[in-house]
Amino acid sequence: MIKIHIFHTGKVKVDRAIPYKEKNPLAVTGLFRSEDKKMILPVSCYLIEHPSGKILIDTGWDSKYIDEKPHRFFGLLDNISTPMIKSDESVDCKLAKHNIGGADLDYIFFSHMDFDHTSGLRLVKDAKRIMAAKEEIEDSKKYFFRYVKSNWDFANVEPFLYKNTGIGPVGKSYDVFGDGSVVLVNTPGHTHGQFSAMISNGKKYVILAGDTIYTQNSIKEKRIPGFTVDTKLAQKSLEWICQCAEDKNCLLVAANHDAAVKEQTIEL
Repeated sequence: MIKIHIFHTGKVKVDRAIPYKEKNPLAVTGLFRSEDKKMILPVSCYLIEHPSGKILIDTGWDSKYIDEKPHRFFGLLDNISTPMIKSDESVDCKLAKHNIGGADLDYIFFSHMDFDHTSGLRLVKDAKRIMAAKEEIEDSKKYFFRYVKSNWDFANVEPFLYKNTGIGPVGKSYDVFGDGSVVLVNTPGHTHGQFSAMISNGKKYVILAGDTIYTQNSIKEKRIPGFTVDTKLAQKSLEWICQCAEDKNCLLVAANHDAAVKEQTIEL
């Protein structure tokens, strides 16, 4: 049996142009935008208890943001995303409720390496392996204004390599255990290396979509994210997610910031 635990590790306050792309390219920064254009969304991460090992996908907010405010790139990026987290919401607290600590994790995978997906690594840094797509690690070295390297510069983040499998919008994926049960499907657009995890028992499956989409409205209204490195790829990845959502064998498509997806445990 595979268990998928969906955790909400606090919330994030963003301009609505973050989840839903707008024509105004500056809207995502939050600059000169009124409060009525802001949204508060959950920040999720996922524990997968698998017969072959325990996997954590993303790490949510660091608990230090209970009291601190981040100061990013001389304050110029502070309005892009504002952490909101309470004392019992960080990933280490969520794992502790399942009697799991960082050292019990066989893998941590970053769906991508944006601020809110890597922030909590400090709390689970004793995991056996910490990994992200090769493309994602390379981008984190190039685009210093987007990525917060202090979130992981104390750890050995290893690259995993996508293979040409024909799976997903660009035909690339990484099979964690080699049996098709946990497949990291490259869904680029928001970032180059981003994946959506497909968790399967061979009959039914769940998609953990990361930031390929932000909410169920992204599917209904066919809306790509506001931040994209490649709009065409983002559209292609969205189309693949929509196809999965329509598949009768797909139990759930969970976006990382979707308030409609409650904390829960799914058994496959």
